[in-house]
Amino acid sequence: MSSRSATALRAVIHRRCLIALAAIGTVLVFAAAAAAAPTATVFAKAVDNPRGLALGPDGTLYVASAGHAGPKCLDKKKEDCIGLTSRVLAYSPAGAKRVVAKGLISGGGGDGSFTAGADAVAVGPDGHIYTVTTSGTPKDVATLPKSFRPGAGKLFDVTLGTLNPLAAIDAFEWAHNSDGVKGDRNSNPYGVLALADRKIVADAGANAILSVDGAGTVSLLAVIPKNGKSQPVPTSLALGPDGAVYVGELALGAGKGKARIWRVPLDGAAQTVFATGFTTITGLAFAPDGSLYVSEFTLNPKAFSPKGAIVHRKADGTTTTYKKSIAYPAGLAVAPDGALYASNNSVLPAHTPKRSPFGGHGGEILKITGF
Repeated sequence: MSSRSATALRAVIHRRCLIALAAIGTVLVFAAAAAAAPTATVFAKAVDNPRGLALGPDGTLYVASAGHAGPKCLDKKKEDCIGLTSRVLAYSPAGAKRVVAKGLISGGGGDGSFTAGADAVAVGPDGHIYTVTTSGTPKDVATLPKSFRPGAGKLFDVTLGTLNPLAAIDAFEWAHNSDGVKGDRNSNPYGVLALADRKIVADAGANAILSVDGAGTVSLLAVIPKNGKSQPVPTSLALGPDGAVYVGELALGAGKGKARIWRVPLDGAAQTVFATGFTTITGLAFAPDGSLYVSEFTLNPKAFSPKGAIVHRKADGTTTTYKKSIAYPAGLAVAPDGALYASNNSVLPAHTPKRSPFGGHGGEILKITGF
């Protein structure tokens, strides 16, 4: 990412979003309005900034909820506030909700929008549940109140409901500056994948894919190269049917149709471009048939429009794009029966005022069938 601090970047994005929404009249529509196949229904309402998703072996859907920031604001405009409102949630196949873990760091707008916190969740082969939390530069974290600093930039095991830190992801970036960008030791752990022998983390701030072994030792698996003149910003991870890790990049500055999907071997071999032509990727998920789902956060990166999309890429490379009712989507997960779960309105708190740029809409989880 650029050398701007993570907190400043969140504030800029927050302002751009409000301007874009006001300009287009706020077209954040309910998912139930979708009429044509595929069909989307709201599986879970009122989720604070829903991000990464993961499915357990029993069909439980785990959700990384980045929270709604908190009452402690670091600026007078209340665009950069902080709290411990981020959670990991679980939903049964019937939609019953429970809180897996709470008290995770959450930072964003004073209205609870565009927060960062626990931005990803993963379920390991042993059933353990993991999440990663946002961070920034050493200066960013040093300016936080002391009670918040230990919760930033960590890989946590939250299986038992407690926050068990396994590794300091941000400390690795601060020590190594993985992408070599001068003066930019910026860390933003944003994706996590749990394998039998290690955890894989996408550090969006460092443009790096990291490996964490059972002892908590962090090592560099791959650096995602620049996308033209723009930073790639890897956001999402998926284990492919071939055993490699697939990485989606946000590539916001690269523009429409420029985001790439990378194939990263686990044996340390060089990464290669798997697919191109996407826009602002925030989620990846492979289906049982080997096809790939991709969430596109916004289809108009320049205007930062809320209209996003979900793309279904078949094994032969052909694609189907679903746009109805999709607004700022994020994490994806595919059930064994082929149903797709997607985080929608992923930058909104659970509730927003009706008389606001967000029109009363909130974060939600969609269930999409018929692709």
